[in-house]
Amino acid sequence: MFVRESRLTGALQVPHGRPRRAGSVAFGAALAVASMTGAALGQTAPPTGPAPSGSAPPSGTPGGYPPSSAAPGTPSQPGAPPSGPQPPGYAQPSPPPPGAAGQPNYPPPSPPSSSPPPGYPPSAGYPPNYAQQGQQPTTQQPVYGQPAGYGTYAEPPLPPPPKRIELQWSLRFQLLNLLFGRVTGEVEYAFAGPFSLVLLPEYVFNQPIDNRPDGLTAKGGGIAGEFGFWVEGRPLRGYFLKAHAGYRSITVTGPLDEIAIPATEVGALFGSQSIYGGWFTLSGGFGVVYDFQSKDRPFTVGYDSTGRRVGSIRASGLFGNGFDLLGQLSIGGSF
Repeated sequence: MFVRESRLTGALQVPHGRPRRAGSVAFGAALAVASMTGAALGQTAPPTGPAPSGSAPPSGTPGGYPPSSAAPGTPSQPGAPPSGPQPPGYAQPSPPPPGAAGQPNYPPPSPPSSSPPPGYPPSAGYPPNYAQQGQQPTTQQPVYGQPAGYGTYAEPPLPPPPKRIELQWSLRFQLLNLLFGRVTGEVEYAFAGPFSLVLLPEYVFNQPIDNRPDGLTAKGGGIAGEFGFWVEGRPLRGYFLKAHAGYRSITVTGPLDEIAIPATEVGALFGSQSIYGGWFTLSGGFGVVYDFQSKDRPFTVGYDSTGRRVGSIRASGLFGNGFDLLGQLSIGGSF
């Protein structure tokens, strides 16, 4: 600036004391002032027309961007685009075309392909992705389901439930008949489903008689049979209905007389039987029987003052009419 001012001063001095023309001096002074003002500010006047495409950006901005609107004193990062609106008339720099000077010549990217890289076998079971390649599938894509054998696998059938053990034989002893002078056993066999047959052998060692005289004894025996139906369907368990039929003969011997007393009984009873521990049996029932040979029988137990025979054996039954109670209370084992 000072050099130019010295030049301006020198231009105003004319050698030999002869002044130049006034117009030339004024034009030179104006041009010098304009030059010094532009050099001091470091800017040039903006162009008056639109910038041609492809032309270089103004020299006052780095990388072709307009001046930053950041506050004074704020350091700007190198290469970052300035913030703020661009002044009109400046076009954004367009990327150089491929192959331009100063740019590496890279080949254009290829579309994605479903083929595996070289050296790797193709993956089996997956169809090519036609949507990414922009192609339409020419064949129907296979349907992938469960592996072979899984869809047709059938679980083995469950084993049949274990067959329950049904009892077939039962051996029992009647406790209740001991009160009436009898020893009775029971042998029962389940022959078909809920049906069973019972055999009852009996031994008589005493006979209840009204007004029993001294020295009177009674002995005998008998046999009976029963046909049983088990209500719950399992033989020798639970509730039962049984038909009863039997024959008994008892011989009564006294000091003066002896007589045989037969009995033919038919009846029925209802009861139940329980099994404990798999074999121990407790059975009981209650029923009614009728004796077809029930009647009063004469029996001499002594003589009166006239010498006649005195005494008789009363007819069987609760009321002497042949009907009697039939009771059973037995213990034993079943298998």
